[in-house]
Amino acid sequence: MGLGFRDTARPEPVAPQSPHVGVTPDEQVSSPEGGRSGHRWRRRILWFAAVGLLVAGGIAVLFVLEWPGITLKAGGPALASLAERGGVRITSIRATDGGHTVALVQSGSSLDPVSPVLPGGTVVVNVVARTPGWISWLTGNEVRSTLSVPVPVSPALDSPVATASPGNHLVVRFARAVRLVDWSDGGSSHLIRLATPSRVVQLPKILSTNASGMADISASPYTWEAPGPPVPLPYFAVGGLMAVVTPTPGTEVLSPQEPLRIYFSSPVAAAFGQRLPSLDVAKLQAAPSGHWARPNPYTLEFEPAAGSLWPGQQLRITLPGPVAFASGGKLIQTATITYTMPQGSQTRLQQLLAALGYLPLNWTPASAAQGTGVPVGEQVVMAYRPPKGSFSWRWTPPARLAGLWSPGVDSVMTKGAVRAFENVEGLDPIGQANPLLWPYLAAAANAGKTNPYGYSWADVSKALPEQMVLWHNGAVVFRALVNTGIPLDPTVDGTYPVYLRYRSQTMRGTNPNGTPYADFVRWVSYFNGGNAVHGFVRSSYGFPQSLGCVELPFATAQVAWPYMHIGTLVTVHS
Repeated sequence: MGLGFRDTARPEPVAPQSPHVGVTPDEQVSSPEGGRSGHRWRRRILWFAAVGLLVAGGIAVLFVLEWPGITLKAGGPALASLAERGGVRITSIRATDGGHTVALVQSGSSLDPVSPVLPGGTVVVNVVARTPGWISWLTGNEVRSTLSVPVPVSPALDSPVATASPGNHLVVRFARAVRLVDWSDGGSSHLIRLATPSRVVQLPKILSTNASGMADISASPYTWEAPGPPVPLPYFAVGGLMAVVTPTPGTEVLSPQEPLRIYFSSPVAAAFGQRLPSLDVAKLQAAPSGHWARPNPYTLEFEPAAGSLWPGQQLRITLPGPVAFASGGKLIQTATITYTMPQGSQTRLQQLLAALGYLPLNWTPASAAQGTGVPVGEQVVMAYRPPKGSFSWRWTPPARLAGLWSPGVDSVMTKGAVRAFENVEGLDPIGQANPLLWPYLAAAANAGKTNPYGYSWADVSKALPEQMVLWHNGAVVFRALVNTGIPLDPTVDGTYPVYLRYRSQTMRGTNPNGTPYADFVRWVSYFNGGNAVHGFVRSSYGFPQSLGCVELPFATAQVAWPYMHIGTLVTVHS
């Protein structure tokens, strides 16, 4: 080497860098044997974990399935089905419907009412069970379950009328499937149980030619449910235009506030178009007010307005054209239907007559609202359902007059009062057959229009000497001797209302010996056929001399006549 140069050692060769940058030698990848061992441990851990989860899940499912409890379910043919688990023991089963107890019977898992349940409500079922002792410390001694089961309403009819060909069974169709059908057609009721639910039910009734009628029918979708309220179902044998009317004319009466329904075998529009029947009340000028409706294509319904129809009135309906109606097994072609309204309550009639002063009694209603000023519609209702109240004599009556009073009975006293009222109101005094009686009574009661004449009564005694006592408003007007009928033409015993009066007239007839007579009489009041109280000149009075009349001197008859109005009672007795 030369001077000025340092002898430098040669550098050692460097080993190639590992691809695991930043990893120390101790962290280098293990040998192949070490890698396989780590993978095996991870697989074993995962396997044990899966097995553990599977076992735990199975235990949980088993635990849940066997956990003590009750399951209640609705649906199917039974009211409810009951299932128990975990060894529970049923201790009570109770059911209620609107607060009323429903007795149940258990058959297997099915719970059904002992008696059919009415439709439209909800049956609430409560079940209580005792748990087994091994787990009662955790679950308690009892488990409970509650289920509410709606009771459906009766299924609607699929058609408002039923038809069948003559000789075939009548078939009814419902809007949904049913299991029970209850029906009648004027006779006894028939209950049909179907093996399987069906919307189409064949009734055990075979229609003959021209047959028509009205059936009442109801149904239920379940055997544990009672059929609901019956609905009317008109039926017809297939043929021409036929009709059924309710109420049935001639056998049923139409009350003043009851709808009149006419059911046709064909749609109304096809038979009459838009034309409607006309109505009128016999002996009255105006037709009853109300409105017609078509609840379905086959039916016409008339709803009378309040106060348009009254007791005793006769309603006549005239259809746009003739229709065949079944009557007595025959068909009658007619366009006219006639109804007579039923008579009102005798008690209500007497209440009004007493309140208006046409009876010798007072009537005091239990409620002031039932006196005067009552709306017309309510007056009609009270004509059939009289309000509560009490009768009392206006003054102490003679015993014989008191014996004529019969509350709630169509007695002669009531008949006389009706005639007296009709006469005062200017009506024909024909009694309760008068179609204007009830509306006039209601109007007079609301107006407070009382009897202007007071109450009179004539008591005629045939015991010798014969005499008549005339009472007015509880006081004696006079006592006078009279003549009654001879034995060949006696004055008949009984009580009769005066029905005809004359100031004077000439009575004509035939004597018992066959000779004619023409006698001038005055102050005449007829009470029984040709018998009258009147004035007639005789030489004496007090014994039988007439041909059935009650004879008074002219002066006395003139005093009596102003008191003896139409309806005044005349009592004749021995």
